[in-house]
Amino acid sequence: SVDCSFSRGVCDWKQDTDDDFDWNPADRDRGDGYYMAVPAFVGHRKDMGRLKLLLTDLKPKSSYCLTFSYRLAGERVGKLRVFLANKKRAPVWEQNKGEDERWRTGKIEIFQESETTNSVTFESERGKGKTGEIGVDNVVLISGLCPAD
Repeated sequence: SVDCSFSRGVCDWKQDTDDDFDWNPADRDRGDGYYMAVPAFVGHRKDMGRLKLLLTDLKPKSSYCLTFSYRLAGERVGKLRVFLANKKRAPVWEQNKGEDERWRTGKIEIFQESETTNSVTFESERGKGKTGEIGVDNVVLISGLCPAD
C-alpha cells in the first residue's frame, strides 16, 4: 500500500506547469498536518489547477484501489476531477458540489493492462463562487479491488 498524505511527503507530487494556478498546502482544523487545497477566489471561472501523483512500480495485469478524502466547500465552488494517465482525456471520477462542508471519501479502481498507469491527476476547475475551497487529502493506493462500503 502507498500512503500519499501530504504531511508525510513520501509520494512524488508534481504541480502541472500548463495549468492556470497551483494547489497549495492548507492546515488541517485539528492541527495535525495539512492537506492540499484550492481556495475559491483563486483564478477565474473555468480556470484549472492540476496536481499530479507520479506512480512507480505498479504491476501490470493487476488491480489497485485509490482512495482519497475530498471536500468541496462553498457555494458554486467548482469541480474536482480525477484522471488516470493511460486513459483517454475523460475523468475516471468527478464531483461538482458538496451537500455540506464535510470531508468525504472517493474511491477509484485502477485495472492495469500490460501498459501501467504511471500517474493520477487531481484537477480542480474554478466555479462561479468566491468563498470556500476544494480540498484533497489522505490519498492511499492499495493493492487489490476496493472494499465494499
